[in-house]
Amino acid sequence: MKPLERNPVRSALRVLAVTLLCIIAGLAIGLTVAFQATESRLDHFARYLLNYAETYNNEIVATLDAVNASPFPFCSDEDIARLRGLVFHGHLVKEIGRVRNSILYCSSVNGRLDHPVQEPEPDIVLRSGRAIWLHAPLITVPGMLGDITQSGEANFVAAQNAFSHLSEPPMTYTTTLTNRTTNKVLRTAGDPLEITNAEVFSEKEVMKGDALYLARCSTRYAPCMIAGITFRDAFRSNAELIGGFVVLGALAGIALGLTLVSQPRKRSLAAQLRRAIRRNQITLVYQPIVDIKTGKIVGAEALARWIDEDGEYVRPDIFVATAEELGFIGKLTRAVLRRIVAELGNFLRANPDFHINVNIAAADLADPQFLPMLETLLRKRGIESKSINLELTERSTADHHLAISAIGKLRERGHEFYIDDFGTGYSSLSYLNELAVDAIKIDRAFTDAIGTGSLTAVIVPQILAMANTLRVKVVVEGVETAEQSEYFANLDQEILAQGWHYGEAMPVKDLIQSVERKEAEQLV
Repeated sequence: MKPLERNPVRSALRVLAVTLLCIIAGLAIGLTVAFQATESRLDHFARYLLNYAETYNNEIVATLDAVNASPFPFCSDEDIARLRGLVFHGHLVKEIGRVRNSILYCSSVNGRLDHPVQEPEPDIVLRSGRAIWLHAPLITVPGMLGDITQSGEANFVAAQNAFSHLSEPPMTYTTTLTNRTTNKVLRTAGDPLEITNAEVFSEKEVMKGDALYLARCSTRYAPCMIAGITFRDAFRSNAELIGGFVVLGALAGIALGLTLVSQPRKRSLAAQLRRAIRRNQITLVYQPIVDIKTGKIVGAEALARWIDEDGEYVRPDIFVATAEELGFIGKLTRAVLRRIVAELGNFLRANPDFHINVNIAAADLADPQFLPMLETLLRKRGIESKSINLELTERSTADHHLAISAIGKLRERGHEFYIDDFGTGYSSLSYLNELAVDAIKIDRAFTDAIGTGSLTAVIVPQILAMANTLRVKVVVEGVETAEQSEYFANLDQEILAQGWHYGEAMPVKDLIQSVERKEAEQLV
């Protein structure tokens, strides 16, 4: 990898491509933000209209209630005078009439009619029972039209075009009256109604033709207000906003493109690791586990190794942590198990007392498919469950209930279970007893302290005593010197060990040769 691209044409094309992509992204973001701004504007306008409609209806209902509560005889002089007083003090009302059995008998304009008039069928009857006539000829004022609302023995005549002064071009508006019981929507003013009754009642954004519509309905009265705008007008209204995002996208694209061609191209560690697992490129080495008193190799711990696509060695603590953090540690565990049975299947079948320790994660314990997968894998290869031991770090058992349940199921199938790095979390005796594991592995930090007189070294006998009380095996990690080996060998306790003193982690071929050589030496 080189710090700069050598081919200027390729560099320019790369910058151009990245810039175009960022411009497209900026345009997409700008359009999205513009759409949201348009929705917000329509919502504000529709609610503005609705607030006015509710004020309008408040006056109608209050006036009708006042007429129906008149203390005077129906159409008496006092009653008619009261009607005229209500008209005088009202804002929207033009005339009030008195009705009985659908016949108009008197009004605020004409007083008592010489010839009472039969009312026609209303245009809509609301759920409240109020009847409404829209753009109806006024009987009392020939040649004039009005919107009439009737309740009980009173009707209210409102002026036409009550909403026209509320328009906000380029947005359009349509006012309606609705009856949800009969699913009826009746346009009362404004532009033609372009959306269906169901779309009005849904109060959701609706795209029809080249326009966007939004309805808002009153929860108290019958009106529903529909605000609309064409896409062309919406784009024009938000042109500066959209253009700003395009410019930002272009600038970001140029900066990103120059960064890509002026710095080394780094591949994603996680993406590489996923490919390596998929292509079976995770390799294994095996560190022998020995009986510290006899020196016999009784097993080995399988350790994953990985060389990335740049040919660089990646430490296990790095790539294992990456797999855990991004949620695919289970795939890594499966890859390790498949390679173990492929490399050591014949050897394990021929040496059933030999075991391989495999590190697993807390996520594997939580995976209900882990145990069935492991059983199927071993059954196909004819390998006994006791040949595969499982290791879990002490910190990974934090979820007590999950750990106890999962460990119990694995042990029932014949797998021994080890707590790795024991001592770093200072597990209590009762907790270790609840886990019911087969062995603990003492962390190398305690091994290193042997012979130093430090506080850490003082803890080692306590850990060994705990293990002896619970009758669990002990594996000492990191044994690198003869002094350390002698210390544990002289104890009156069965102890296993692993470390450089007995052998470094090695390929499978060397492990098998070491086991066979050790067995031959002990036969002499």
